[in-house]
Amino acid sequence: MANSNGDRSSDKHGYRSGEAARLAKMPVTTLRIWERRYSVVGPAKTASGQRLYSEDDVRRLTLIKLLVSRGHAIGAIARLDREQLQMLASRNTGDGGGSPHAADGVPGEIRMAFVGGQFAQHLQNAGVDLQQYGVTTLTTFGGLTEAQPANGNLERPASFDALLISVDSLQEDVATQIIALGGAVRAKAIAVVYGFGTGPAAEILRAAGVRLHREAESRTEFRQMLTDLCERVHLQERSGDDVVWSRVGRRYDDSELEAMATRSSTIVCECPRHLVELVEKLSAFERYSDTCTSRSAQDAALHRYLGDVSNRACAMVEAALERVAREEGWFQFSAQQPPEAAHE
Repeated sequence: MANSNGDRSSDKHGYRSGEAARLAKMPVTTLRIWERRYSVVGPAKTASGQRLYSEDDVRRLTLIKLLVSRGHAIGAIARLDREQLQMLASRNTGDGGGSPHAADGVPGEIRMAFVGGQFAQHLQNAGVDLQQYGVTTLTTFGGLTEAQPANGNLERPASFDALLISVDSLQEDVATQIIALGGAVRAKAIAVVYGFGTGPAAEILRAAGVRLHREAESRTEFRQMLTDLCERVHLQERSGDDVVWSRVGRRYDDSELEAMATRSSTIVCECPRHLVELVEKLSAFERYSDTCTSRSAQDAALHRYLGDVSNRACAMVEAALERVAREEGWFQFSAQQPPEAAHE
């Protein structure tokens, strides 16, 4: 299982420190400090004194790092066995300095889709139980075209929380298809595994928050990929924000905006009118971005991103406008209650 960078030895002998740290997604200096000060793991050593970490060591390091990121003190959990660590990660509240968000370790219900590749075979080979990750629904598709809602079975889920996609060649048009699929199924997190690709295609996906991976070479790497994907789903759910490519509809139509812009204000300022103008301009720019001529797939992805940002900004300004309306005691603006029906 040789690696070109020389960090990894064979499966039989385990991983060297640099590779173990990379798989656990931590700096190698942190690994060494934890090992020296807290004896978090006890890797085997070669005759020359080289530390070699097993897959169990890497899983333990990953779990400890997760708990530390949630507020647990390393000194309080370093000597716990794996079962205790897993129980702590899944408890509703944390002990030993756990943060108020320790309940984040409780898996939610995740609808996941595998698109392309041999993920189902990897899943079986790695002995992964997806329920431990909170995955309650798993759907597989042969490729990006098949995964599009318009081409799928009507009984398939209307949306997916997580997409794990495999492509042989990552080109700009493929990156655009991936982003379009994410928007169509309202995915909260996407990971892409690819063999070869271009820099512009990778940048398109990174700008959209897509995580990129090369083909997993071990069970540990495949587990890490799934863990990262599911954790990003939970993080997005906790934040309450829309995913980067989803858009929201306008709160107010043109007649409501006009009424708010011209209504008298007790604060004697032009803020309502200025907010209305911002909404109108942002909405117009969103439409412009969607119809702007694109010279390439990368250009199209950029314009979609600009439209997404404009939509998000417009929603924020409309929220501010609603607050002004409440503070002024005008009325509760909504499509069901037009300005003409508002009380004076």
